Amino acid sequence: MSPMNDEQLEKIRNDRRQQIIAAALKTFADNGIRLTKIGMIAAEAGVSHGLVYHYFDSKEEVLHESLSWAMAGTDELFREIGAMPIPPLEKVKTFVKFALTEGNSDVFRVIQHVQRSPGMPEKTLKLIAQGGAVYAQELLPLVAAGQADGSIVEGDPQELLELLLTVLSGVMMEGDRDWWSRNLDRKVDLLLRMIAASEDKP
Repeated sequence: MSPMNDEQLEKIRNDRRQQIIAAALKTFADNGIRLTKIGMIAAEAGVSHGLVYHYFDSKEEVLHESLSWAMAGTDELFREIGAMPIPPLEKVKTFVKFALTEGNSDVFRVIQHVQRSPGMPEKTLKLIAQGGAVYAQELLPLVAAGQADGSIVEGDPQELLELLLTVLSGVMMEGDRDWWSRNLDRKVDLLLRMIAASEDKP
């Protein structure tokens, strides 16, 4: 068997690193920041404890890199939603469904854990703040457009968006994920009744 070339070795390294990052995201989401240990991340990833330290210097670095990796797709997500030929309220619904879908909710749950944990690294807090600004920047025009077409209730669009995101965060942190995964469309419709105009209430 011939030895692997540099490109093949680099792919293996990148795949293994992403494997650890994905496992870390789930572990932080399920256990919080303080209770998560490197050994738990290694077990979730199916690798040795030492291999995690081969790629990352500390738990804090794993946390930051896992959030950075998960949030990297935010722009693409909103590009896809923006290109959909559906009304603004339906675009908001698409985002909410994405956020509540198994696996996707992990990044939002980790963000909540970080915001509730004292002593978090400044660069990680800054990363989360930047991500939050993107959500506001992309979702606020959808709320305003929904108000313009009459599908979303009148009022301060910023206030409506903050209400929706606060409730959504609470659902992801405290809600029963198995329950939400069953008949998700109907449950998201019920959740969106808080901002939908009467004639557009599901």
